[in-house]
Amino acid sequence: MYSILIVDDEKMIRMGIKKVIHWEELGIGQVFTAATAREALGLLEKHRPEIMITDIQMSEMTGLELIGAARRLQPKLKVLVLTGYDNFEYARQSLRLNVQDFFLKPVDEADLSRAVKEQVDHLNATKAETKSSLLEQRTRGVAEQMRLEACMRDLIHRRGESGQILNTLRGYYSLNSFSGVQVVMVVPALNMDDQPSEKHFQEISMKNICISIIDAEEEGITFFDDDGVIIVVYFIRKEEESVLEKTAELADILQDEFDSKPRMVIGSVADRFENLYISYHDARHLLDTEKEGIQDIVQLLGEQNKSSIFRDIYAELKGIMCSNIGNTEYVLKAYCTFRRAAESYNLSGQTVRRLCFELASSVYFSYIGEAGETEEGKLDALSNSLRSASREEACEVTEMFLLQLLNSQEENVHEIVAKAKYYISEHLTEELTVSNIAVSLYITPNYFSRLFKRITKEGCNEYIVKKRIEKAKSLLDATSLKVGEIALMVGYKDTNYFSLAFKKHTGKSPTKYREEIQNSKD
Repeated sequence: MYSILIVDDEKMIRMGIKKVIHWEELGIGQVFTAATAREALGLLEKHRPEIMITDIQMSEMTGLELIGAARRLQPKLKVLVLTGYDNFEYARQSLRLNVQDFFLKPVDEADLSRAVKEQVDHLNATKAETKSSLLEQRTRGVAEQMRLEACMRDLIHRRGESGQILNTLRGYYSLNSFSGVQVVMVVPALNMDDQPSEKHFQEISMKNICISIIDAEEEGITFFDDDGVIIVVYFIRKEEESVLEKTAELADILQDEFDSKPRMVIGSVADRFENLYISYHDARHLLDTEKEGIQDIVQLLGEQNKSSIFRDIYAELKGIMCSNIGNTEYVLKAYCTFRRAAESYNLSGQTVRRLCFELASSVYFSYIGEAGETEEGKLDALSNSLRSASREEACEVTEMFLLQLLNSQEENVHEIVAKAKYYISEHLTEELTVSNIAVSLYITPNYFSRLFKRITKEGCNEYIVKKRIEKAKSLLDATSLKVGEIALMVGYKDTNYFSLAFKKHTGKSPTKYREEIQNSKD
């Protein structure tokens, strides 16, 4: 059933039309009326009637102006025009607005009913044609999908003429644009309680999800092999692309959808489409030999070792970088090692972007944790820069981030060390430790210790002892204070310990040093 809108500023006319015509017999389920063009536009926007009957002469806005505004709201609206004036200009403008019919008042009931019925029939025909077109497209799409899947099965099972199969596939894809292809078998997790029909339904559902994620994005082709196993063929367009990452993402999506993680078995990389069967048979061999395994993702042993080794290298380098924040040279050296490893292990651009951000974030939080300094928005800016970067660009951007972060640190290092030296000179008589000096500077002890050693080439404790001995030597030379008093004045509570420290640095005891100084003056 359709709906119709009657617009006329004379209530008797619009209500008369509404009551006199048998609308349901014409296929009209709802009849709306409006006294003004403004009211009509509101009803059009709210109820979207398919047909409108309107007068031409109305206040505020003419019927012709209403038709123009209505068509902007609803381009396919069917319009019938009523007028009390036999004016050729009205008829001409109505035709220009693609009005379906034009009637002079008073309109005959039968003529108006016949005109409305014609519009309803036209609407029905359009709807049927659209439905037929959609069904045809859907049927054609299913047929093409079946044909494509049949070609893929023939290719992996090596049936028929490979040249003919490849020619068919070229109708769907530009095969020369791939640097390789790789098979992944998707095996749903088995449940002993599942009936065969439930298992089959789950496999079909998984296949459809794979198609919506992979095929729809033109990243690969999904189909069943002869044994009913879901096969995903990934297209490799760049050498650094990682099918392992894509497979892990797909496994996570399927787990979310089905509450169980399928096994994903990855074959080798085939350099050409016609060699896809090699990748398939590698995956099939792995599936048959690893059935009792517990891994969610099974791949060739060499690839597994490669991935495991890189993870160990990466973890070690990240630890080195985060634990040596005070040593810029050391941090950057470790980062350069990461860059070389990423290249030699041929990591994908996506993996490198993720690892670069993880490294930079870890170094950043280690830095602000030790140095106590923050810069708002730095990580957001890095994330935006990495988002669409290639592997090489991601490494360059991250190195620049680290340099800016650590160079800003370098500018403050000498000031920190200068403040530390001043603090030491002012508190020599007190208990001095790396910890309480770091607290006075609002940084962590480890960070302070590394900075001090790198800048002064000696440890902080060593520097404190040296300064205490220098002051003790000055006091021994210029005063007649007892050794025990001098020890207290330079921060030693134990006179014996002071004597040992003094002798270690000067080769003489405090008393002997004083005697030699006084004798040299005589």
